[in-house]
Amino acid sequence: MVARRLTEEFAERTAGIWVPFVFYAVGGVYMLAFWGLFDRTAYHLLVLGGLSIITAVALYFLSRWAYWLGIFTFPLLFALFAYGLTFSVNVVGWYPNIPNALLNVSMILYLVFLTLSLLLLIDRRNILKNDRILDMLRKPLAAPSAEKQ
Repeated sequence: MVARRLTEEFAERTAGIWVPFVFYAVGGVYMLAFWGLFDRTAYHLLVLGGLSIITAVALYFLSRWAYWLGIFTFPLLFALFAYGLTFSVNVVGWYPNIPNALLNVSMILYLVFLTLSLLLLIDRRNILKNDRILDMLRKPLAAPSAEKQ
């Protein structure tokens, strides 16, 4: 019974959900790692990385507010990485050394997968139909006791 339920839940997540899920999880870790390793004053990376991980968790639970988080964060993430790529290219150039070239390539790949993930989220928004996470938060911590009349 449990195995069947897990198989059905797994089958609900098509590639249109798995790709954005993996992208938001990896992208969130990427931003948090960049924040932790290079610039601890870039709090926008901390916030956007956290929002990306929250979006990935919401996608995993097929929560409908994952769609709204994706729509809300898309312009912020796109502007951040487009500006970062433009700044890097203008200051250092496209290929002055291997680390800078890898940074530029990673930002280009991030922008491509961000756009693909948004398109997949828009296409698969009907699959995102529940609010399990919000329902868990709304449950009381203790079950109400039955009152006798």
